Amino acid sequence: MSSETTMQLSDPADFLAAVPYLLGFHPSNSVVAMAFDDGPTRLIGVLRFDLPERSPDLVSLVIQLRGMLARNGCRRVLLIGYGPGALVTPVVDGVTGTLDGIGLMDALRVEDGRYWSYTCPDPECCPPEGMPYAITESAVAVGAVLAGLVARPDRETFVRTLAPISGTDREEITAATRQACAHARDLLGTANGSYWYQEGLDRVTEAFEAERLTADQVAWLGVLLTGLFVRDGAMTFIGRYDDDTHIRIWSDLARRVDPAFAAAPAALLAFVAYRSGNGTLAQIAVERSLGADSEYRLALLIRCAVEHGVSAAREMDCAGMADGIAAKVAEFPHLACPVIPEGW
Repeated sequence: MSSETTMQLSDPADFLAAVPYLLGFHPSNSVVAMAFDDGPTRLIGVLRFDLPERSPDLVSLVIQLRGMLARNGCRRVLLIGYGPGALVTPVVDGVTGTLDGIGLMDALRVEDGRYWSYTCPDPECCPPEGMPYAITESAVAVGAVLAGLVARPDRETFVRTLAPISGTDREEITAATRQACAHARDLLGTANGSYWYQEGLDRVTEAFEAERLTADQVAWLGVLLTGLFVRDGAMTFIGRYDDDTHIRIWSDLARRVDPAFAAAPAALLAFVAYRSGNGTLAQIAVERSLGADSEYRLALLIRCAVEHGVSAAREMDCAGMADGIAAKVAEFPHLACPVIPEGW
């Protein structure tokens, strides 16, 4: 994940304090690569992978990480392994042996509140017992919090921020969704693709203008977004509203729609998150989308982009796609119509 937040990083403890806020959670049993341009002045991205426990997984990780660094124009990298030396050291050795022109700023191992450097031979600054550090006492952490960044305890806590709502709210949404599906079925026999597309755009506009959608609005928009062209039309709102607004809207919808309808809003969230540099949120949103539909094409494409560091999605002119999508609606009107999941 890249960030526009300015951080002054001067020593290993500063970099270690920044990582949880850039990822959105405190990593464990992980390898993290902080990628920079020509020096530690502009952060290109922060990559995180689970530590591999098998040799074939180690080879795959090294190849994937090296490829992502190269494709994103990384010139210098700081490697950090979180976990025991038996798991971290093979990863560090594998990655540093294949950097090929990418400068290594440092390679650190972190465990139990201490860090060790693989590159520093000075026992005074890098003692054999490790150097203690405390994120909560760091000025970097204070600055990150003041900038609105959040470091959750672990990835699982982050995942739960997109968990489906429950209780009476869920019951209300479920009832509203059944009504919305019944209404959609009544209209499918007479309404054409242009109607569904325009209705979808109108309801997306409504979502962006409202402080909070009602249960009926959530249910109806969830149904409308099952139409592929309606979902694609929602992407043309990128640029008309800032990324934070998009993330707020699609996060809310992904949580509140009935789980059977979560694929589209979660994929839209993943797309916006990835474009804005929030790789962690993009990954979690992709998981949420594929949990609703394991073959959902947009989510699979975003997952591929995230895993391989493809930057094309970040460069797309989404607003400029509006005319093209409207033309496709006229040509293939059925792709703007809702697709009601089985059982609804």
